Amino acid sequence: MLSEFDLNKEQQDAVNHQIGPLLIIAGAGTGKTRVICETIRKLISQDGVSPKNILALTFTEKASGEMLDRVGDLMPLGYEEPNIATFHSFAERILRDKGLEIGLDPTFKILTTSNAYILFKKNLFKFDLSYFRPLGNPNKFIGAILKFFSRLQDEVVSPLDFSDYVKNLDPPDIKWQELSKAYSLYTELKLDNSFLDFGDLINYALRLFKERPKILEEYQNTLKHVFVDEFQDTNWAQYELIKLLCPASANPHLVVVGDDNQSIYKFRGAAISNIINFKKDYPQTKSIVLNKNYRSFQDILDASYRLIKNNDPDTLEAKLGIVKNLESQKEKSSQGNLQYNILATEEDEAEFIVKKILELMGENPKYTYKDFAVLARANTHLEGIVATLRRYGLPYQIVGNRGLFDVPQIKSLICFLRFLIDESDNVSLYQFLVSDFFNLPGTYILQLLKKAKTLRCPLWEVFLGDASFKDQAILINRAREMVAKENTSRVLYNFLVEVGYAKNIINTESLENKLVVDNLNLFFKAIKTFESQNNQNSVLAFVEYLDLILEAGENPAQAQIEDIDTINLITVHGSKGLEFPVVFLISLTSDRFPSRSRGDLIEIPEELIKETLPTGDYHLEEERRLFYVGVTRAQDQVYLSYAKNYGGVKEKKPSGFIAELGLTKDTVKDSSLIPTKQLNLLFALSEKIPIKPHKIADGEVAVSYVSYSQIDMFKKCPLQYKYRYILSIQTPPNHAFTFGQSIHITLRDFEKQAVINPKLATIDELLRIYEKNFDPSGYETKEHKEKRFLEGKKYLKIYFERGRQLFGKPKMLEEKFRLLVGGVPLIGVIDRIDERVGGVEIVDYKTGGLKEQKEVDRDMQLTYYALACRDFFKLPLKSLSLYFFEDAQKISTTRTDADLESVKEDIVKTVKEIKVGNFEAKTSPLCKYCDYRHICPAYKNYLNI
Repeated sequence: MLSEFDLNKEQQDAVNHQIGPLLIIAGAGTGKTRVICETIRKLISQDGVSPKNILALTFTEKASGEMLDRVGDLMPLGYEEPNIATFHSFAERILRDKGLEIGLDPTFKILTTSNAYILFKKNLFKFDLSYFRPLGNPNKFIGAILKFFSRLQDEVVSPLDFSDYVKNLDPPDIKWQELSKAYSLYTELKLDNSFLDFGDLINYALRLFKERPKILEEYQNTLKHVFVDEFQDTNWAQYELIKLLCPASANPHLVVVGDDNQSIYKFRGAAISNIINFKKDYPQTKSIVLNKNYRSFQDILDASYRLIKNNDPDTLEAKLGIVKNLESQKEKSSQGNLQYNILATEEDEAEFIVKKILELMGENPKYTYKDFAVLARANTHLEGIVATLRRYGLPYQIVGNRGLFDVPQIKSLICFLRFLIDESDNVSLYQFLVSDFFNLPGTYILQLLKKAKTLRCPLWEVFLGDASFKDQAILINRAREMVAKENTSRVLYNFLVEVGYAKNIINTESLENKLVVDNLNLFFKAIKTFESQNNQNSVLAFVEYLDLILEAGENPAQAQIEDIDTINLITVHGSKGLEFPVVFLISLTSDRFPSRSRGDLIEIPEELIKETLPTGDYHLEEERRLFYVGVTRAQDQVYLSYAKNYGGVKEKKPSGFIAELGLTKDTVKDSSLIPTKQLNLLFALSEKIPIKPHKIADGEVAVSYVSYSQIDMFKKCPLQYKYRYILSIQTPPNHAFTFGQSIHITLRDFEKQAVINPKLATIDELLRIYEKNFDPSGYETKEHKEKRFLEGKKYLKIYFERGRQLFGKPKMLEEKFRLLVGGVPLIGVIDRIDERVGGVEIVDYKTGGLKEQKEVDRDMQLTYYALACRDFFKLPLKSLSLYFFEDAQKISTTRTDADLESVKEDIVKTVKEIKVGNFEAKTSPLCKYCDYRHICPAYKNYLNI
C-alpha cells in the first residue's frame, strides 16, 4: 500500500483538499493518477465518505480499469467500489436508469462509428440530399456528414438548434438546408431503431438533467466528490455535464486534473479552452501545479519546455501566470539524453534505429526489448521499421487502436471468406493459398493462375485438377459445403481445427504464436458480435457487413500483450500515458511532423462553436503539443531522426520542432552523406551482439482476478482453464449460453424498467424486450433457433404469470461485486437481490434442468454469492435461491459462516495453484463436451485413438 508520506508537498496538498473546486495542473510524469487514487483512498478510509458518493471520470475503458485496480490495491478487504467510469459509460448508466423519463428506450443499443455508417448508407435515399449525394458516387459524403453531426453533438447543437441556425441564414444556403434536414432524419432513424451513438449518450444525459431537475438534484446529492482525469481532453458537451453535476454556486468538491500541454485530441472534439477557462467558470478554484517529474532526465524536460513555450500565449502558464517547467527528480546523467540524427534514406533510418537498439542493449545489460519505443506521427511511417525488424528477427508489437485487418493471418482469413462466397475470386484464393494456413509455394500458384487465365476459367478449377494439392482441396471443399448451412464462426473454426493450424499455434508456445492467437481471438470476437446482433448471419452476410465497415474506415486494434519483451511501435497519439527508457521519434520532416493541416470536409460554422478558439495557429499548436507528448515519454534517452529521402523527388526538410527543442550542435549526428556500406561499418559492434531470446513472461502466472466460473473450470481441467482464460481462445457461439444470456438480459431490463415505471410491467412489454434482446447465434439450424425463441416466450409468460409472485421487492438487479480474497479480486454478477423480512434473498436464474434440494444446498456458485453478500455488500442474508425457468420453480437454501470461510480458503488455495502454472489436462467423461477437445493434445489419448 502506498503511504501518504511518499507524496511530495504539492501531491499531499492535492490529496488533503476537500472543500471547493480544485485544478491540478499535472505535467508529464508527475504522478497525477496516484494523486487521484490516494485522494479516493483517503476519502473512503480516513474521512468516512461512502464510495457511492464518489465519481471519477476518465477517457478510456483501460484508464478506468487501471484506476479501479490502483484504488483496489490501496483499499482494505471487501470495500465497496467507487464510481469510476468513462464519460460515455457514466452517461449510458444514467440513461439506462432514468432515460425513460424523457421517452428513451432504456434497452437502447450503442451505435458504433462503423455501424452508424451502415445505418446511414442503408437509408441513404430516404434523405433529401442532392449536393451531398452525387449520383455518380452517392456514398462520397457519408463519412463527412457523420463526422459533422458528431461535431455538432460535441458543441451541444441539437437538430432543432441547427435548423434554427440554417433558417436564419441570409442569404439562404441550400447545402446547409440539406444537412439540417439530414441531421433531423438521422436522429429519428436512430431513435426508431433504439440506437444511441456516443455523442447521443452525453447529449441525452444533458437533456435529462435540464428537463428533469429532480433527477439532476438526485445525482448532485449523491455524487459529492467528483474527479475528472485528463480534463484537457474534454469536449464542450462533456464539460457541460460536469457543470450541471457540480454547479459553481454550490462550491463543489470537484477535482479536475490535466495539462494543457498534452491536449492532443482536437480531432475528437476536445476543447482546450475548457481547462484554460476552468478558473473563470469556478471562481473559487484553488490551483496546484505538479511539476516534480519522476520519469525523465532534466535535459529531456528542458528541451521539451523550450519547445512548448512556442505555444504562448495560448497556454495556462501564460494566462494564469504560473510556472510549469518540470523538475526532474532523477539523478543527473553524465551523458546527453537527446540526440538528433539525419539519415539519407528511409531504409537507412530504419537500419540506424535497429542497430542503435542492439548497440544500447550491448552497452547496458539492464535494457531489454520492451525498454525501446519507436514513435511516429502516423502508422504508415512505421512500415519501414517493421520490415527491418522482421529482417533482423527482432521481436516487436504494434501498439495502438488500429490494424487488426492488416495482420497477415486475418487478411488471409478474410480472403478465404471472400473465396467461399465467390469461387471465381482468383485474387482472394491466391492470397489464401500462399498464406500461413497452407504455405504453398507462391511461384507454383502463380503458374496455376497464369494457366487459369489462359484457359479462361477460375483458379479454383485449375487448383482442383492438380493432384499434388488433393489434401488441401478436400479441406477447402468441406468449408465450401458448410457455407450453405453454418455461420461464419463455425466455418472458420472448423477449418482451423481440420487444417491443424489452431492446434499447432496454440500448443507451441512462442511470442509470435501468442500474437497470432490473440489476433485470431479478436477476429472471432468481431464475428460473434455480428452473429449475435443479426438474424442473417451467413458467411455472405458477414462478408457484406465486413465490406461496409471497411468502407467506413473501420480497422480495430490488433492484439497487444502486456508485460512482454518486445520493441514497441506506436503512433505518438497512442503513446499518451506510456513511458519507456529509450524513445525514437522518427520521420521528423517538415511535412510529416507537423502534419499538413487538413480540416474537416464539412466544417462546423464558427457561430456554433462554443469553445474559445486560440489566438495562434491552432493546428500548429496541436501538433507541437503532440511532439511534446512524444519527447516526454522518454525516461533516459531520446533519439530524433529524419531521412532526406522517403521516396519522393524533392529532398525532405527537417521538422521545425527540432529547432524549437534548442539542441546544441554536439547532439546533431548527420549520417546522410555516408554511404550505406560505411554506415553499416559504424555499427560493426552491434552485429556481434547476440539477439536476446523472445520472452513472454517470467515467474508465476499473473492472476488479475478470479470468478466462480474460472475456479470451477480450473478444478475440472487446468488446460481448459488455460485455453479459456489465459489464451482466451474463442470458440463458436453455444446456443445454451446465448439462450441463457437472452433470458437474463431480458429480465434485467424488464425488472429495472418496472422499478422506474410500474405501468410498464406488462406481459407485452416483457415479450417486446425479449424479442429485442434475443441472441440468434449458436443454434444448430434456423428451425432450432425459431423453436427455442418460442420456448423462451413460453417460459417468460409463465414467469410473468406465476414466477414473479415468488420474489420479493428487487433491491439490486444484475449487481456486480469485486471482493479481495487472499489479495486477488473475486468478481461476479448476481442476477437479483430481493428485500425480505429479516434480510435479503439472493436469486440466480437458471435456464437448465431442475435440481434437487441437496444439489442446491451444495451449489458452489451460491456460496460465492453468499460470501459477496456478507463481505462486499454487507447485507444480512436470509436465503439463497435458484429459479428454474423450464419448471417455474424456486428452490432455496442457506449458508453458514463456516461455509463462507471454507470457500475463502478454497479460493486462496486454488489461486496459488493457478499461479504455479501447471496446466495439465485432466481427462474425464466431460471431455467430449469440451469446446477445446479438437485442439487438446490429451483428448485423442483419452479416447485411445
